[in-house]
Amino acid sequence: MKYSTDFLKGLSALTEGNYEKAASYLKSAVMDNKERIEAYYTAGLVFKKLGQFEKASYIIETILSSDDVDSHTKRTLNVELGKIMFAAGNYKRAAKQLEMTSDTDGILLKAKALRETGDFDEAANTYKSLARMTGMNLDNEIGYCYYRCVLADKKDGYSKCFANALKYIPKSRVLRMALIDQHLLEGRGAKAVEEIESFIQDDLTATHHDMMKFQTIFFDEGKFEWLVRHCLKRINAGSDNPFNYTYVISRYLSTGNKEKAQAFIDRYVKNFGPTKIIARASLSIEHNAMLAMVLEKADFYQCRSCGAKAKDYSDTCKTCHSFETLKPV
Repeated sequence: MKYSTDFLKGLSALTEGNYEKAASYLKSAVMDNKERIEAYYTAGLVFKKLGQFEKASYIIETILSSDDVDSHTKRTLNVELGKIMFAAGNYKRAAKQLEMTSDTDGILLKAKALRETGDFDEAANTYKSLARMTGMNLDNEIGYCYYRCVLADKKDGYSKCFANALKYIPKSRVLRMALIDQHLLEGRGAKAVEEIESFIQDDLTATHHDMMKFQTIFFDEGKFEWLVRHCLKRINAGSDNPFNYTYVISRYLSTGNKEKAQAFIDRYVKNFGPTKIIARASLSIEHNAMLAMVLEKADFYQCRSCGAKAKDYSDTCKTCHSFETLKPV
């Protein structure tokens, strides 16, 4: 099989990571050998790498318009076009093109594209199909899609979506908080207290705002001291959840018992090492200007999925969009 010199030079530049040079050679190869699908396809991949998505999609679509391309090749090209569309942010088109994919990465990308378009029900079905096909544990992804369905449907499908979400992610912080709110909304304060007790028992992430909310609910139910008892119980059971500690510390400080508060800070550091959340709590006992300055610019959470850091807690990582993967650092 005869290839043009420019095509071979383009491949060489690719192996060296010189994409600008590769693009130049491959463009010439395409102009000289328009019948060569390999040259066209490789040029499309390079333009995609360079972020020139319009050129990349134009090249792939040009190949697809050829009558000489067999069905198997067209399938492969359609999937690649879907990947280009996803990279370009055209998620609706990406999802459509990726319907032809059969490999794991392609199906995962299709599900992500569906999520980006807001079609969470179909995204959940795509994840479930892939989980059955491969045995992958995609419960978190499926549960997140149903959670988004809960947010979108406050009427007919609410209960079904909520039940499905809890089925796949029973220890979801945001769903359990929603369940607590639902109990309160329907006047079931005792049920809300039970759910909070279960929430703490499962060591779910609770922000300072959450703990204050719990405190108010316990107070309204005449069980003000119960919350601190539950936190102490988890601490004594070996929990490393810093929010149990910070709540207990704040309670001791509210009664002026700085020695007890300091003892819990020392205990956490000894057993689990320092964290920024515990360091911030220590400032309530004794102010340290240098530590305060460091913490003011510090990130308190890190995504266990992609490693991105964040100053404030959010239920979805703002970098990789993983659901409930932020943990204290």
